[in-house]
Parts: sequence; structure tokens; C-alpha cells
Amino acid sequence: MYCIKKIIPETYPKVFISCFPLRKMTGRIIHIFLYFLCTYASLNAQFIEIGFNIAGTTYQGDISPLKYRFSFQGTQFGYGINLGYHVNDRFSFRISYGQGQIQASDRYAVDDWRRNRNLNFRTKIYEWAATTDIFFLEYYKFFRKYDLKPFIRTGIAYFSFNPQGSYDGKWYDLQPLSTEGQGLPGSDIEPYSLQQIGIPLGFGLSYDLNEYFRVSLDVTPRITFTDYLDDVSTDYPDFNVLKAEKGDMAVNLSYKGNLLPNGIKPEDLLTEGRGNSKDNDWYIFSSVSVSLLFDPALERKKRKSLNGARKCVF
Repeated sequence: MYCIKKIIPETYPKVFISCFPLRKMTGRIIHIFLYFLCTYASLNAQFIEIGFNIAGTTYQGDISPLKYRFSFQGTQFGYGINLGYHVNDRFSFRISYGQGQIQASDRYAVDDWRRNRNLNFRTKIYEWAATTDIFFLEYYKFFRKYDLKPFIRTGIAYFSFNPQGSYDGKWYDLQPLSTEGQGLPGSDIEPYSLQQIGIPLGFGLSYDLNEYFRVSLDVTPRITFTDYLDDVSTDYPDFNVLKAEKGDMAVNLSYKGNLLPNGIKPEDLLTEGRGNSKDNDWYIFSSVSVSLLFDPALERKKRKSLNGARKCVF
């Protein structure tokens, strides 16, 4: 029988474990592991971060003006709030809410075939995310010199969107119109969901103005599992079936090349391709954040010290 009753000194948090049968070597390994775990936690600052950010929101997909994965062309406005817990100097966990708009138009495309397609879209993005920031300050002298804190951010996000397209000056929700034949007779494509999962994967830099306020910059793309942020992914539908099932406006928004001077009519198209289904869409938040830093344990000590202070008598 090997018992671990109290594994660290009185100055550190106490950990009690009931007696249990263990081989001596296994017990010693657990004893040492728990000791260093608790010691490490006690030697590193733990604090809460409450922040607000403004962001530039961009998008990459089938209606992107450029061919590059990362582009800040067409940046829109976004904002968000977050609540974070810093476990120590290396790791923090955050829950955040953010929203913004992304949009693009074939009018500005570098490819002729996309300009001739003449599509456009816009959508609001509403996102909840749980992420972790990993700091690696100690590896670079430059950052230490200027007290900058670089970090890598990753996690998981749940977001909703609703792409719209314009026609004759009005905006219409695209998903219900089945612009690529989703859910129509003869189609093997199901309607896409307007709620999706994304993977934030970015980097940033933070600087502490003082012990209470921090300013951060980050660029964090969201890798998504949908190709329909812009309502464009696969092939053109059978326009006759689309018109019969969803009406004229569905056809008008599925293909708008006929609105251009000398544009090709839908029935005269020589290609079936409307988008590239092999490459999912991304959206990107590039943020500036201001955060309040709060250490509950330190604040309790300050209040206790203040309450216990001797009053001055004049």
C-alpha cells in the first residue's frame, strides 16, 4: 500500500489523495508529477481578461477578387467581445463573440470568366468561439526587449451566415432559392446549412500598457467546412427546373452574365461550371483589442491589506 496524503509544502495549494494500492515506483512518479504541477501553477500569474475589439472582416472564396488565399481587398467592419483566463504566462483560454460582414463581386475579378459570370454576394457573420492563445515570448530577444508578447491562436468556432445577392437594386436571400439546384428534382445536392463549424488559426501581438490594460493585434482566419459562404460552389442548375420550382428570381440570381453588355443568355451557356467545389470558403477577422486585466487573488490581497491597515489619527 502506498499513500499520498499531502504532496506539497504549506505555502502551496494542498492536494489530498486517498490511500490506494500502488506499486512504489508508480506512486513516486505520481507524487513528483503532482508536486511540480502545483508548484508551476503557483509560480505563474493567473488572471482574467475582459476585452472589446474592432475588426476588419474579409473573405476568400469563389467570388474573391484576387486568386490569393489571403487578401484584404473589400474589407468590411466587425466587432466583438471576449472573456479570457490566463492559466500562466504561456497559455490562456478565451470565449468570444464576434460579428461582421463579408462581401465580394465578380465585377472586380481578375479572371474574365468570373467577370462574365457577374455574381455578387454579402452576408453577416455571427460567431461564438472557444480558443486558446499560446505565447512564445522567451524565444525572441527582440520581443523581450520591447515587452511585446507574440502568440498563436487556435480553437473552434460556431457561426451562422445568410448569403444574399442583389438584383435590380434589391437584395435577396440566396439559400432558399437553390441557385445551384440544391434539393430540386434530379439534383443530388442537398440544401446547405446556415450554421457551421470553423477552425480559427491565426497569430497576434499584445502589449501591456500597465498592470490593468492590454492592447492586442491579431489576424485570425477561420477555416470552414462549407463552400457556400458566397452561395457559389459547383455547377449551374437546369434553369428550366429551377424556374419551375423556385421562380424567375432564382434564375436571375443563379447567373447574371446576361445583364452585361453583350452578355451570354443562360440558355446559351457553354459551360456547366459555376464555382470550385474543391476549395472551401474562409473568412478572416483582423482585430485590434483593448482588454482589462484582473487578478482576483491579487485584488483580494489588496483589499485585505487595506482593511487591515492602521488608521491615521490627526
